[in-house]
Amino acid sequence: MARRWQLLTTLSDAPSAEALASLLRAEGIAVRIASEAHMLGQAVPCRLLVDAAQLAEARWALSQRALTEEELLSLATGKVPL
Repeated sequence: MARRWQLLTTLSDAPSAEALASLLRAEGIAVRIASEAHMLGQAVPCRLLVDAAQLAEARWALSQRALTEEELLSLATGKVPL
């Protein structure tokens, strides 16, 4: 059966989206990242899509984390925010 993807959230950049997607995947949630970026590292909004059957679980997991954009960027890059 094909997955139906639904929007979970939109983030401002690819590293933040990748960091959050990794956290959700670790919880067993199917995640896709959709972006209009044409070059690696290009700062454009990224949409996090999850399997529609896991949308409620993904929303709950996201609410438990409540990470700021700075924290997501720190997870993605390994740099501690100032």
